[in-house]
Amino acid sequence: MWQYYLILGLGVVFLLLAIFSFRNTMEFLKNGDKATATVIDLHKYESEGEVFAPVFTFRTKDNRVITYELAEGNDPPTWKVGETTTVIYDPVDPSKVSLYSYFRVFVWTLVLLSIALPLLVIGGGYFIAARFIL
Repeated sequence: MWQYYLILGLGVVFLLLAIFSFRNTMEFLKNGDKATATVIDLHKYESEGEVFAPVFTFRTKDNRVITYELAEGNDPPTWKVGETTTVIYDPVDPSKVSLYSYFRVFVWTLVLLSIALPLLVIGGGYFIAARFIL
């Protein structure tokens, strides 16, 4: 029985982390500025073969040029030099930047929720079943 308390507790912890991540993400979206970024280079890495990570450049509202390299790459490359996309960045610290897409912005919230929800269902489901079924 103690295992279900542990599972439920872990589910609550991951749910709280997901809520915290969501609040931070919403704050970032609220305070962030958008810009159009252009791929200027494909950085080549060796990782079980060649992997290409795009390097973007964009201008902030105060006309600073920022270079941003995407943390992951692909083979074959999914980006081409000259392609553009929208990024969102922190105006106070423009090095904090993210591609402006749903999954990229909410990735940690989604990961934490995908861990929390099954734990809550398993842990909480045991106590609901014990009360009403067993």
